Amino acid sequence: MPPPDPSADPGGGAAGSPAADADPPVVRARSARDLLAAVPHLLGYRPRESLVVVCVTDRQVVGLVARVGLDDLRGGSSGREGRGAVDRLVAAARRVGTAEIVAAVHTARDARTARRLVGPALAELALVGDVDPWLVAPEGYRGLDCTDPACCPPHGHPPADLEHRAVNAALALTGRAVASSADDAYRLPRVDDARRSRAARAATRAARAREAVREAPAAGAGATPRDHAARSRASGYDLWCDLVRHAARDLELGPGESAPTDLPPARLGRFAVALDDVAVRDAVLLSVIPGGDEPARRTVAGRDAPDEDAAGRAEVEVATARAIARVVDPRVAVLPDPGTAAAAQVVLEQLVAHVPRRWHAAPLTLLGLLAWWQGDGGLAAHRVAAAAEADPAYRLAALLDGVLAAAVPPGWVRAMPRGTGAGADGGRVG
Repeated sequence: MPPPDPSADPGGGAAGSPAADADPPVVRARSARDLLAAVPHLLGYRPRESLVVVCVTDRQVVGLVARVGLDDLRGGSSGREGRGAVDRLVAAARRVGTAEIVAAVHTARDARTARRLVGPALAELALVGDVDPWLVAPEGYRGLDCTDPACCPPHGHPPADLEHRAVNAALALTGRAVASSADDAYRLPRVDDARRSRAARAATRAARAREAVREAPAAGAGATPRDHAARSRASGYDLWCDLVRHAARDLELGPGESAPTDLPPARLGRFAVALDDVAVRDAVLLSVIPGGDEPARRTVAGRDAPDEDAAGRAEVEVATARAIARVVDPRVAVLPDPGTAAAAQVVLEQLVAHVPRRWHAAPLTLLGLLAWWQGDGGLAAHRVAAAAEADPAYRLAALLDGVLAAAVPPGWVRAMPRGTGAGADGGRVG
């Protein structure tokens, strides 16, 4: 079983591509066993009862790392759900220009059962690129189809062989932590009841004040409910900017000196109510895109502009479209700024940790979008599913869920020349 000799580039950068501007670290994988060892680092957790495929492009870089649950491949009595998972997996592999595939079946089941479950998926993947299948079990790992005891002992090679390879140390130095499970990797931070109570009280007060303004009749030449709404949106966006600056300072100080959990609970509660306004949510989204602050501020200021200001609203829409294009359009796409994305993620995660569930849909959807933009389709799918549980009718979550189900990568991935790496888990495939 001669192994391939790919170079794993989890950052997905190529000279002259948008991703190259971020100067991602390059980690070399010298064999299929190196790629097997790298899987937990690339996913962020140790997969269980899963088929994990590592797609290597014709330029010998990792184009996609994707996981599908073995039970998802079975898909029930009709098999339709399993077929859909396989179709999405194959489509994602084709999209990145796959030449070789290392397919790892992580399971405690016997090899025969594992082979039966993944057989149809491996057959379809073989139409995309050369497939090298492996079985990774608790007692050891081996080639899934290997019958040569000199090559693969009956109980496999010892697990420590994967744990102590040079590629693991190199990936650890890039900051890629490994959780024991997907639930651990995706778990949001927790805060104590006192902080949650303060945030909830602030949110309740803000919601009551908003309703009081909405119900107040317009009186004479004074401020109208529309004026109050415009000021409230601007104030909400200012609050977001303050919270992001606070989180950015904490992140710069590093662990032990300060902590992002120091974000004021009352301000998080007020912001949760502000974020419930679609204009504020859209402004928050725009604010994390390079060059998006101006259209963000015009979005919160112009949502209730009078009819005669149609030209001004059109300018806002054009500016917004240009900003969003930097996320989705391969012709002008950019990578997220790491510092901005990290600070925004802290604020949104703390928001979910502090406020009641009725306010979770917006921040969870934005967290999902941030994860997708950064190439982490698994995390994105987890956050979007949680948003849908909080509010099944939340439209932006449904839209993003469709993007993930189709395994559509962000614009900066599609901007790369065919065969350039896209990093780990660029879309949800199962």
